[in-house]
Amino acid sequence: MSFLDELKRRKVFRVAASYAVVAFIIMQLVEIVFPIFEFPQWTSQFVIILVLIGFPISVILSWVFDRTPQGYIKTDSKKDLDKEPEIKSNGSESFLKNKKNWLLVVGIIAGILIGRFGQTSTSAEKIVNEKSIAVLPFDNLGSDEDDEYFADGMTEDILTELSKIKDLLVISRTTIMKYKNSNKSLKEIGKELGVANILEGSIRRVGERVRITGQLINAISDKHLWAEKYDRNIEDIFEVQDEVASAIANALRIELSDEESRLITSSQTSSIDAYDLYVKARSLSYTYDLNQMIESIKLFKEAIKIDQNYALAYAGISRARAMQSYFQYYDADITSIALKESEEYAKKGIELGPNEADAHFAMGFYYNRTEEYDLAYESFMTAINLNPSHAHAHDEVGDVYQNKYGDLDKALVWYQKALKRDPALPPANWLSIEIALKKGQVKKALSLADDALIQHPKVVSFYTLKNVALIMKGDYQSAYDFIFDKEEVYRSGGRLLEFYQALGYTLMMLNRTDDLNKNIKILANVPHSNRTHHQRYLKHLSSFLNKDYNSTIRGFENLIKSEFITQAPSQRYIVEDASHYWRAKSFLELGDYDKVLLELGRFRPTHNEMTVPILFDQFWPKQYYLKGLAYEKLGDVKNASESYKEFLQVWEDADEDLPEIIDAKKRLRNLGLNS
Repeated sequence: MSFLDELKRRKVFRVAASYAVVAFIIMQLVEIVFPIFEFPQWTSQFVIILVLIGFPISVILSWVFDRTPQGYIKTDSKKDLDKEPEIKSNGSESFLKNKKNWLLVVGIIAGILIGRFGQTSTSAEKIVNEKSIAVLPFDNLGSDEDDEYFADGMTEDILTELSKIKDLLVISRTTIMKYKNSNKSLKEIGKELGVANILEGSIRRVGERVRITGQLINAISDKHLWAEKYDRNIEDIFEVQDEVASAIANALRIELSDEESRLITSSQTSSIDAYDLYVKARSLSYTYDLNQMIESIKLFKEAIKIDQNYALAYAGISRARAMQSYFQYYDADITSIALKESEEYAKKGIELGPNEADAHFAMGFYYNRTEEYDLAYESFMTAINLNPSHAHAHDEVGDVYQNKYGDLDKALVWYQKALKRDPALPPANWLSIEIALKKGQVKKALSLADDALIQHPKVVSFYTLKNVALIMKGDYQSAYDFIFDKEEVYRSGGRLLEFYQALGYTLMMLNRTDDLNKNIKILANVPHSNRTHHQRYLKHLSSFLNKDYNSTIRGFENLIKSEFITQAPSQRYIVEDASHYWRAKSFLELGDYDKVLLELGRFRPTHNEMTVPILFDQFWPKQYYLKGLAYEKLGDVKNASESYKEFLQVWEDADEDLPEIIDAKKRLRNLGLNS
């Protein structure tokens, strides 16, 4: 008897098939039932693990034991079997007459049906989380302009209170604000945001009285889950926010922990005047406009004058000051003062509001700006623990993984977590684009940039990123056509230096020497240009364009050693690498290939840092391409091929039609090696 026959005799195949059917049904039931009863995710994982472990055990047992009318007995060996008379089927036990076979058929059919139902159900489950909500901007029914700020502030504060509930996914402010005065149906909005529930309402403020209405609607079924109207004195507005949050939790059958109840009812401020100033300041601080950010700092400080214990106002100043240091990096004095205040106000915010997520976020934001990444991570995780829907905190954790560990994939995971909570969040969007460019995924970057520009037409970073993507693609004319008329956008964003830098580089790639030199002269008259690397960088590129390679080499070496590069270490490394690249290109043009290799050896070892704007950070992968060119010129076929391979490995996920990718593969083929 063959081994296959022995497996059949011992009914191993039958047991395995039966087990597979039963296991399939169990797993489908787990996928359907467990989410309905809101079992934790680990419970379903545990069941699946048990099912998988049970399979080999059942197979082994079927080999060793056999089921008989007398119970389970050890299966007779082949030797013993040979001694027994052969028992033949009497034909009465055909396949269709065997009850076990019928059960097997029914089981398979049931498994398939359940599986199909389960797939439909679970796919819907993945799309929409029943414990998810978007708080649409409350309609302002008052006539005063200040009432508009008040209504928006009410929206955001209810949103913030709801975000303290750990079992509830809450869409953050940046995304929901785009639905202000929207004509879209609640079902459409719910589908776009991937949420099951929507809170909408209105607010009317008359003197010292305020009327607030709210209704909670299931966006899938259009069922009204809760509605309430509040007529209160203005000073009672904070109690209304707490009541709304608790009522919604109850409507969604979310049982609040003692800690969550305490966090929701914790008071921000007792002063409605301080609150008004805070709401206006908060709105301005999230515009990514330098002038409005500076104005927000003034308003935050006015709020603190009224209420010196207003923790959130301190946190607001801290974050705005840290952002200001980023926008005005060219002014060492401003940067120093801004960062000092950012630290002081963040610490004060935590002291006054130890349970305020925004205070811990502000502290982490400061640490990220000063590149103290371990401390930043701790602060952000504290903020997330206090507010699981804090999109900005998730985004900044992504920055930590990118800058500290160089883990772009892990960074992307956190950016996606941020975007799940706030799909329109600018930093998470532009950093996702940046990572795509670092990987050479230019088509993806362009698509993401175009989408982002529709949502954020005033955010400068998206313009720079698209310009760089077009340059990396080799489409220099399109890059110029896109960027040449964007001066006012950059000016309003406080980043005019960056505009002339981007425009100048694009002109250089187009070999428009005269226009490049005109651009450099204009740049020289931009405030603070004498304190930065921008003008000097373009001057050295002009030398390269004019084939004055020795001047290019000297100029970029002087830039590397100068004080004109930003003092932030990560940003300094990026500009230094760009300088090394152009020095290496110049040595290559001069035919000094050994110096090309020496220069490329000066690149930083990793390609991790957050680099927006990425204008200077498109060269790191290309160092290996230049290295291959140098070795090829030296006649070193082995090292040339290895360098090209390393380049293709670094950019393994890059678009196939990038100029350097095409050329590297061509050169490998010419060297007689496969790409």
